[in-house]
Order: sequence, then C-alpha cells, then structure tokens
Amino acid sequence: MKISHLKVNGVDTPLGYRFDYLTFSWKLEGQLDKTEECRVEISKEEDFKELLWRGSTKSSFNTISLQSELLEAKTKYYWRVTYGNCVAISTFETAKMDEPWKADWISYKEETRDCVTFSKNISFTKEIKKARLYAVGHGLYEVFLNGEKVGNEYLTPGYHSYDLLQQYQTYDVTTSLMADSELSIIVGNGWYRGRFVFEGGFKNIYGDKQQLIAELHVEYTDGTIEQFVTDETWIVKTNHIQDNSIYDGEIIDFSLDETLLTTQVIDGDKHLLTARLDLPVEVVEEFSPRIFFDTKNQMILDFGQEITGWICTELLENRESARFQFGELLQNGAFYTENLRTAKQEFIIKNGVKGMKLRPHFTFFGFRYVKVEGLSQEEADLVVAQALQSKMDETFEFSSSNSDLNQLLSNIRWSQKDNFLSIPTDCPQRDERMGWTGDLTIFANTACYNMETRAFFGHFMENLKLEQGLLDGATPFFAPVPKVEDAKNPFLTNAGAAVWGDAATFIPFNLYRHFRDKGLLNQYLNLMTDWVDWIYRQDEARGGNRLWDFGWQLGDWLALDMGIKGSVFGATDSALIASAYYYISADYTAKMLSVLEDNRSEFYRTLAKEVREKIINTYFNAEELNTNPVTLQSEVENIRQSMAQNYGGVTIPTAIDTQTGLAILLRHGLYPNEVARGKLAKRLQEKMVEHDGYLTTGFAGTGDLPHALLDSGLHEEAMDLLFKKETPSWLFEVEMGATTTWERWDSILPNGEISGTDMNSLNHYAYGAVEDFIVEKLLGIQLPNVLDDTETYVIQPNFTKRLEWVKGALQTANGELSVSWRFSGDEVLVDVILPGRTIAKYVSSNGDEIYLKPGRNKMKDVIV
Repeated sequence: MKISHLKVNGVDTPLGYRFDYLTFSWKLEGQLDKTEECRVEISKEEDFKELLWRGSTKSSFNTISLQSELLEAKTKYYWRVTYGNCVAISTFETAKMDEPWKADWISYKEETRDCVTFSKNISFTKEIKKARLYAVGHGLYEVFLNGEKVGNEYLTPGYHSYDLLQQYQTYDVTTSLMADSELSIIVGNGWYRGRFVFEGGFKNIYGDKQQLIAELHVEYTDGTIEQFVTDETWIVKTNHIQDNSIYDGEIIDFSLDETLLTTQVIDGDKHLLTARLDLPVEVVEEFSPRIFFDTKNQMILDFGQEITGWICTELLENRESARFQFGELLQNGAFYTENLRTAKQEFIIKNGVKGMKLRPHFTFFGFRYVKVEGLSQEEADLVVAQALQSKMDETFEFSSSNSDLNQLLSNIRWSQKDNFLSIPTDCPQRDERMGWTGDLTIFANTACYNMETRAFFGHFMENLKLEQGLLDGATPFFAPVPKVEDAKNPFLTNAGAAVWGDAATFIPFNLYRHFRDKGLLNQYLNLMTDWVDWIYRQDEARGGNRLWDFGWQLGDWLALDMGIKGSVFGATDSALIASAYYYISADYTAKMLSVLEDNRSEFYRTLAKEVREKIINTYFNAEELNTNPVTLQSEVENIRQSMAQNYGGVTIPTAIDTQTGLAILLRHGLYPNEVARGKLAKRLQEKMVEHDGYLTTGFAGTGDLPHALLDSGLHEEAMDLLFKKETPSWLFEVEMGATTTWERWDSILPNGEISGTDMNSLNHYAYGAVEDFIVEKLLGIQLPNVLDDTETYVIQPNFTKRLEWVKGALQTANGELSVSWRFSGDEVLVDVILPGRTIAKYVSSNGDEIYLKPGRNKMKDVIV
C-alpha cells in the first residue's frame, strides 16, 4: 500500500502560497478498503506531538477541506495522512499573510529602460538557520544570488490583473547565502508594461517603469532574526538585456556597458500585495532539432512538435550577431510568420562571446520552426527547444489501433500544455495570448481529464472573480482585462455574452466533477451565482421572459454553416444558444449549491426549470420544432446582424435547425418529450446527411455534437464524424501534419496553404473539446454524478469497427482506472481495471448493469 501525491490546494509542498481555504488531497494505491477512513492531522512539529487539527474522510476522491483561520504568517506546517497502517507526511508554508511590509517599492528616476538590475550586497556574521526571500518585480523578474539563478521557475510573477492584485513569490534561500552575498534581481517588461493586446497593442498598461519590492528574512541559529529590505540603499543598473516583450521577443547586447541609475523609493500600493496563487512556470520538456535549408535557402530548425517556450544554446565562436525567428509552419517549403500579425517572435544576440550559454528571460514563443541567422550549422545543432508550462500532473493516457486518433489526442494535450502558461491563453504565438473565457467554457471538462488543474484554474478564477467584481457580476471575454484608454475593440469595452461568460459556471462545476474539492468550490461559488444573477437581472428588467434574447452575443463563433468563406459568425439563432446556456448555468449553480448544502439552491433550481420551460414553449409546437420562433427577430439577433454587417459586410442566415441548434437541444434535454426528442434526432441526422456527414459547428456546437448524435441513437453518424479525414474534421488536421489543434477548421487548406492571416492560429485548444467524447463515450469512462453520494463511476463504452482495439487510463485518487476493449470475431473483449476504494458499474451494449470489483474485470460484449 502506498500514499503519494500529497497536495495542499492542488499544490505539492507549497511554499509561500496564499491559503484562503485548505484542501488536503492524496493518492492511495494498493489493496484498499472502501469502508476505511483516511485520517488527516496538522501540526507545527515534525513529530506531531501537538496537533492543530485532525479530521477524517471516507470519500473515494481523497480530499478534505477546512477553513484556514488556524494558520499563522511565515510558518511551516506538517501534515500527514493515515490509512490503516500506512502513513505519509508532507509540508506547506505560509507567506507574510497580513504582516505589514517593511520594504519599500523601489524604481529609478531616469527615463524608462527595457530592463534593469536591482542589487544589494549583504553580509552575515552569524550562522544561518533559515532564510526566506519575499519578492515581486514588475513586469517580469528573475532572482540571482552570487550570480546563480534562484529556483527553476521562469516568467515570475506570471500574468494576472496587476491593477487588482499583485502576487509575490517566496524563495527558500537558506543554502544559497554565503557570509558575503550579492542579491540581484533583473526586471524586464512582460505583461506589466510591454506591448500587449489587440491591433498593435498598448504599452504601459499597468505601469511605465520596472519596480521591485523585496524582503529577505534571515533567522540565525541563536534565535535572532534580521531583515534586509528594498530601500534607497539598493543599486539600480542597466544590463545587457535590451528590448523584451511578450509579442516581440528579446534582444541581448553583450557589448553594452552597464549604466548606474538613480534609485528611487516610490509610493507603490502595498495593499494589493498578496502571496502567490499560481503554479510555477517551468521547463517541462526539451527537444533537439532537425536542421534543413528551406526553399529560400534559409537555415531552419524543425523541432517536430509545436511548443510554447524558447530555445537555449551555447556559442562555439564569438558572434557579432545571431538571430532566431520563431514560427508555426512552412509555406511553399519556406519559413512563414505572416499569421503572427504584428508579433515579431524573435531572439537576437549581439556581440556574444565563445562559450556563452544563452536563453531569453522575459518572453516566450509559440513555435515548431526556428529560422537561424548568424550561426554555423554545427552551432545550430546545439540549439535545444525548451517547452514552458505551468507545471501540472498529467492524468490521462490513450492509445488505440488508429495512429491518426492517437495523434489527435496528442495534439489536444499539446495545445493544452502550450496554452496553460500562467493563465489559460487562446494561443501562444500571435499578438493576442489572452485568457479568453469562451475557449475555456468549451474545453474545461477535457482539460480536467488531461491534467490536475485545480491550482491552475484557481488562479484564473481569482482573476476572473476580481474582474467580474468590476462588472456587477458580468463575466468578461477574457481575464485579466487590460484597462486601456481609448479602447475601441468591442471585446475590451463589452462583457457578459453567453458561452464566454459561462466560464464562470463551467469551470467550477467541472473542477468539482473531477476533484470533489469543496474548499475550492466554496471559494469561487460566487463566480457562479454572480454570473447567473447578472443574467437574471437583465431578464427581470425586460419583464422576466426567461429567454436570453437581448444584448450582444457572438453565437456559434467560427461555425461553417453560414456558407461565407472566412466568416466568424454562425447561422444558429444566438438567442437559442444564449438561452440554453442560461439554463445550463442556472442548473450547474443549483447543483453546486446543493453540494454545499446552501439553501439558495432552490432559487436556481426553479430558475433553471423556468428557463427550460420557456425554451421548450418557444422552440416547439407540441412535438414539432418551431423553425420560425419570435427570437429570430429579437434584440440579440438584430444586434448580431448589425455587427455582421459592420465588421464583415455579411447578412447572417439565422436558423434554429442547424447542427449546433439541434445538438444543444438534444444534449441538454431541451425538448418536451421523447417523441420530440426522436424528431430532433431525425432532423439532426438529416442535417448530417445534408453535409455528407461533416460538421458545420463552431465553438458553441462542436463539443455537444458527437455526444448528441450518440445519445440520440445515431451511433454510426457519431463515429463517422470522429474518424473523418477530409476537411472539415479533427483528423484532417492530423493528415495535414498538425501537432496541435487549430483555431479554425480550415486554418490550413487541403493544398497546404494557410486560409488567412487575420485570425488564424494553429495552436488553439477549443475544438479539442472532442476529447471528452472519446473519454466518456468511446472508452466509456463516466465520472460519478456530482449529486451521487455513492461516488459511482459508470463504464459504458461504445464500440466501432473503425478500431481494432483501444485503451485509456485515468489517474484517480485511488490509482489508475483503465478501460480497454478489442474485437475478437463478433465479440468485444472488455478489460476494466478498477482501483480500490472505487465503486463502478459496467453497462453493456444491451443495457445490462454489472458492478465491478477492485482489480481486473474481464467481460465480453457485442455491438448492438
């Protein structure tokens, strides 16, 4: 028996984190008894002689939550899990909490430079027992002690709403300090003041100069404590790092002399300082290149996988200039970057010296290919690509007899890895890279299958909550929201649209489905209630019609059913989509309130029922779908038509019976009875035939479509959709050599040409939402219902002759739950390995239910 993966609030041995609540979680492996409790104890002492708290749980999700009032500042805590005779111990340590900062914010008096170094020489005459550095630099910073980088994380303090909170980091520097030490902190631009946001971007969004606040707390072995803080005695200098920005990259010129600047104590707001919530951004994988010369005779490095990160290398000779440009694809056999729009994505070294080891510091790139200038081929062969990511455990593995399907799952996972850097971004390469909420609404469930996302999404939800607080409960299109003057882009000046806004309910709901973390749910429950309340207030102000047929909506973004090349607008009635999401969000909110035994659940349950009834009364005449409802002339459709005219010069042929409209109604039970359901399914089948079995859905419909098909008995149509290889389809991307998922179904055309450069990324995760269909329907792993106290998994695979065999494994709190099946003649051999302390039932093709036992379960099934 083994206890492992001990985490506090989703973080392994967190040092200096913010603990608004405490959730302890762990993984059990071995011979386990479902009836036996897991016991958790907390102490300040390693021997646990005095306990601060103890509790127990029988939950098979191995989590237990409590309030954090018992915590004290700058204190290390020990906690242990006991299960039977097995014990595991871990630690966590608080930061400054409410302790006032003695340090001052410091900057410099001269005109703004692109990068500066703050430094202080510090001497110690006593033996050091413990030392902690609490620090944050704006924009991005790295800490060095005696010339060596402290820690293995990069791009600190990450991206967050700097105008609403400022997260500092805590470093254990006990073993790094010497009797005479130089503490130096280099600070660049980053999101704080570098070029960022749409249409060429804005500078100085949060501030116009780099600044730093830091406190070094040293405890000596004699019990005394000394603090060294940022003040006017620190030195500020320029350094070799010149231009640096998220979009454009970085220039380092080693020939430049350092210039002493005038240190200035500034009146910075210390009230926004808070301990970190975000996970560290680290190097998670490295790649070596294949070198070739393109059709323009340019030296190109191909790393074989599109990643987010940078390159590192070593110079074999003195080099006056070396330039690296980063791109996603080749066109006509040549390096290509036009789809990056204004983002330069380059790393330039000037006057480098032989033996230097080089990497960027305050930028990152989305790339597979790198164009190299100024190096020999021998030197280029030394270049290593490093993938950067907010570090998370991966929790799902998949393999099958179909190599294209395997590659699709790899592509989805890599798009998630590449875009989960500090915040969940839409893309990692062009001049955008923002925390779009709509992408995440669609992808949240898949994301939680692939990775342990609690801490990562917790950080994002904190930003979302703060931004939502400025909008009276409306959810913005992205978080953080840069506050820029004279903003003209409608995404910067509007908030509160269906699908995008519903990230406020979909993220907390899916996190609870996957991890059963009540502490996290309770912390961000107001995201859900505030969002639904905002819609409800707009609804009530218009008479309480219970349809969301007002305001500004994007509808089924990037759908193909308009028939107009390059259009971003879908044909589905946006009032139908918005009203359906109104219902789903109210329903999710009611369920999460019920989980927490909050009596407000009844209000949201009733609201969801009322919205559902109104949808049915509007979109159905008895059992027949009403294809000409009043919503086609609603305020929301009029606004959307106007937007389509103003921005695209097109008229939207709005309809109800699109693939997206039918899929949403079917998957979410928005029909009056089973007869109506059957007629909807027949209509959806006809729509698939009309398009030769191909999809026409955009953001709102794609995730629902394969589920709706299969759940409606259209098994062949669902499987045919998944395995199509021509455009538009998931496997077409694979056939075209993709290693990540695309923003558009036609990002690359069948002839290999890019379809356009205005808004075209090859690394978006939204359409990767199909993975939850593969997990839940093809493999058949279905998580316990959130209201099911027995926590029973349902294993119900759906077989297809398009595969000889398939296998998937999900890491659960009690070990690996794996499902595999393969054909043997007319039978299907199914193998389910169930971890201990886990209840699951197998549902066969003919509907028979078999409760499984821990360990290996072998069954025979058939295609019905």
